[in-house]
Formats: sequence, structure tokens, C-alpha cells
Amino acid sequence: MDDRVTRVGRFLHSKGPAEVLYGALVSSVVLAATSAGAQTGELVALATAMVSVTYWLAHVYADAIGGRFEDTDHSTHHRLRHALKNNTGVLLGSLPVLVVFIIGRLIGLDVQDSAFLSLWFTVAMLAAVAAFAAHRAGVRGAALLGETALAGAFGLLVILLKLILSH
Repeated sequence: MDDRVTRVGRFLHSKGPAEVLYGALVSSVVLAATSAGAQTGELVALATAMVSVTYWLAHVYADAIGGRFEDTDHSTHHRLRHALKNNTGVLLGSLPVLVVFIIGRLIGLDVQDSAFLSLWFTVAMLAAVAAFAAHRAGVRGAALLGETALAGAFGLLVILLKLILSH
């Protein structure tokens, strides 16, 4: 079997997808908040990237140090290396949100419209991942639609936050 297929399978059966979604949600909330009063897209992009990296490092730190209670056989240094290698999902999840915002700016949208573009993308991404996960679990019909809508609704909460902060 192809090594890439094996890695994707391991990723899907690990906490990887949840971490990617978490990263996307964190970065979308930061983007919604920072873009509410920002005059420049650079500030929004920089703040979103910095908070996403800081959040990822906090996640790595918590895993490395908190995991020490379960894993007494390995040093903190070993656990930190392991955490850095195995907790990339949060950081990877933040990238699409940020990239869509930057693309919006590059094609000429203002800060607010680029932010909304990115947030609507996040809604679609959350719904698509939920639909994929539910479908893989055998969910069909109305239940599949319900799980997909629930995930999309969570993204809509971020858009609501943006609307509240912008007015």
C-alpha cells in the first residue's frame, strides 16, 4: 500500500481532523474579531497568523507537559519533540482561512469583504468536513443533512460575531 494512503488513513483515525477543525475555528474567530475595526488587511493577516501560531504552540506545550502525567518513561524534551511533530493539525487548520482572506485582498476586495469571504469559506469547510465524516460513519438522508447543517451553523456563529463586532 502507498505510504501516503497509510498516512492519510492514520490521520483520519487520529485526532488530526478534529485539530484541523479547531485550528480553522480559532483562526476564523480571530479573523472575525480583528477585521471588525481594521483598516488594513496586513494587520488582520498578521494578527490571525500570530494568534494561530501562538495557539498551536500552546497546544504543543499542553500536550508535551500534560502528557508527562501519562508518559513517565520519556523526558520532557522527547515529549516536546513528539508534540511538535504530531500536533500540526491546529496549525494546518488555520491556513485555509488565512489563505482565503489573503486571496480576497489580492483580487481587490476590501478588508471587510475579504473577511466575509474567508468566514463563508469556513462555514463551507466545516459543513463539508462534517458531511464527509458522517458519510464515512454510514449516516445518510436527513441525519446526514442534520449533521452537516449543525456544523455549518457553528461557522454561522462566527459570522454573527463578525456582524456584531462590525456594528
